[in-house]
Amino acid sequence: MFKRSRYQLEYRQKLNADKRRMRMYNKAMRKKMKEEARQEKKLRRKNFLSHPFQSFKLNPEQELKRELKQEYRQNKRLERKRWLERFKKNPLKTLFTNEKNKDHHLLMEQMREERKYAQRNRIKIIVQSFKDIFQTSELRNKYSISLIQSTTYFILSFLLIYIINQFTTMLVAKGFDIPTVWYYYRVKFPLFAGSQLYTRTALIGIFASGPVISLVTGFIMLKLYFSKSLLNKKLRLFYLWGFVNGINFFFGAYLVGFVTRTEFIYASEWLFMSSMFDVEEIVFAVLSITISLLIGRLITPLFLLSSSYPVFITSKYRFAYILSNVFIPWLIGAGVFLALSRPVYYLPLTLKTITPALLLFPSILTYNSIRNDNIANTGKVQANYFRWSIVIIVIALLFFYRLLLNFGLQLF
Repeated sequence: MFKRSRYQLEYRQKLNADKRRMRMYNKAMRKKMKEEARQEKKLRRKNFLSHPFQSFKLNPEQELKRELKQEYRQNKRLERKRWLERFKKNPLKTLFTNEKNKDHHLLMEQMREERKYAQRNRIKIIVQSFKDIFQTSELRNKYSISLIQSTTYFILSFLLIYIINQFTTMLVAKGFDIPTVWYYYRVKFPLFAGSQLYTRTALIGIFASGPVISLVTGFIMLKLYFSKSLLNKKLRLFYLWGFVNGINFFFGAYLVGFVTRTEFIYASEWLFMSSMFDVEEIVFAVLSITISLLIGRLITPLFLLSSSYPVFITSKYRFAYILSNVFIPWLIGAGVFLALSRPVYYLPLTLKTITPALLLFPSILTYNSIRNDNIANTGKVQANYFRWSIVIIVIALLFFYRLLLNFGLQLF
């Protein structure tokens, strides 16, 4: 199926190049014909002025041109006659059918049929790949381990970025002498709304510090992803999930604040002194969505490079790998944090577990791109470090996080 998609791309490029060459050729021929007609008129005028009553004799080339013109006029007359006959038989069909675009329509119809065939072929290959995975014990074991590994790293990185975000918010609030209480689902501010401590600078600093430090942490994770250290190479998948969650806690947090009118949106409101759904907020929301989608398109090869098993990033199993290492871990992680928030479901936190979809959705659309075809042959795919003890550590962290923050934590 991948050769066929590459063939379609090359076919379109070749077709566009042929059209450009034909336009240039036709332009040059029209220019040449105009120049020849001008020279012919000049010669006729010169001969007429020298011998007004002498008949003008044509050379063999001019005779050929005259015959071609006569043949062209005869063909046009035949076309008009055939059109008139079709019009008498079916006027509506004749008037609303463009004969010049028939070839274009046929070509487009052929390309549509090829796309449908390629799509059916892709679905067959995807279904067959899942059958192979579930029927072959070795592939099934690798698939399961890869799924557990990616899910564990997603939950661990999400929890780490979230703790950094909340702790930074509390430190900045402490710098402005504003008390805070950190619960497992949010940071609360016990002061009443009209307190003089809530200055413009304080509100901007408090509600912007967490997302900004999350963004910085995400780029640090990305830097570690490309590190040449042997340990960092083995933790590539963890660093990549850290980058995704760091980006999400900045751009995703702004979208959540834009919708729920909480947290990060306060920094924007007090920075630009804007009101609800002003132009600035709409522009930043659109930019957040656009940047998230663009980043999501760029990180698909990074997920492929962080695979522990090169067989899963080949053309046959690539969709299954993206599904098991990107989408299913996110869905499981979102369910874990939703269960962790019981019985208090804080809407902003719930939405922040959903907004990573903007970063992950493009991987489904770009997994079949040409740039990903040769990743399996580069030799850069390296096994990730994974032990079952990491799963136990993550479960313990989630348990103690909920236990310690169940009744609230204050900074003294």
